[in-house]
Amino acid sequence: MSSKMRQCPYGPTNTFTFQTPIGHMAMTCCPKGLHTLGMAGEITDENFSPKPSLDVCLLSQLYQDNGYMYKPANQCLQWLQSYFHNKDNHDIVKPNICQHIGKEGSFRYKVWFTLLNEIPFGKTISYKCLAELCGNAKACRAVGQAMSNNPVSFVIPCHRVIQENGGLGNYSHGTRNKMKEWLLRHEGVLR
Repeated sequence: MSSKMRQCPYGPTNTFTFQTPIGHMAMTCCPKGLHTLGMAGEITDENFSPKPSLDVCLLSQLYQDNGYMYKPANQCLQWLQSYFHNKDNHDIVKPNICQHIGKEGSFRYKVWFTLLNEIPFGKTISYKCLAELCGNAKACRAVGQAMSNNPVSFVIPCHRVIQENGGLGNYSHGTRNKMKEWLLRHEGVLR
């Protein structure tokens, strides 16, 4: 193991890059689960150009692995393949998320895992309703902060959180609103 590998209480982390229909995605995981998943590079509304026919595949990984130590990476690849091509991935096992990504018991942590477990593919929820589900109806802004700090995008589906009036809100601080719209169309939420 290289001394440069970042440590987690559950083991060293590794970084992977995937090709997807919406651009390259970068993921970091330990043997226990994902730490991060997000877009690699500077994709903004100006240069967002989805290619729905594009296969989802692994492009690179920082450290070689026998496929066992970083099993969450394989789970993530399979989940992304299902998400982008089958659309209906209700039965596909979501990749494990390392519990080390946040402070367990914090409101932010509760928001992330409530969203992950309660809002399925093809559904949306308002910031206010998500705050209510998390036990604090007045915490809409805190929900928004949790969404903007979501380390595991797509799996923790912050794109499914919308404004109470049905507006999409500002995805990735307003720089990727077209991507959010595309994702919601892909899931059948928008026509």
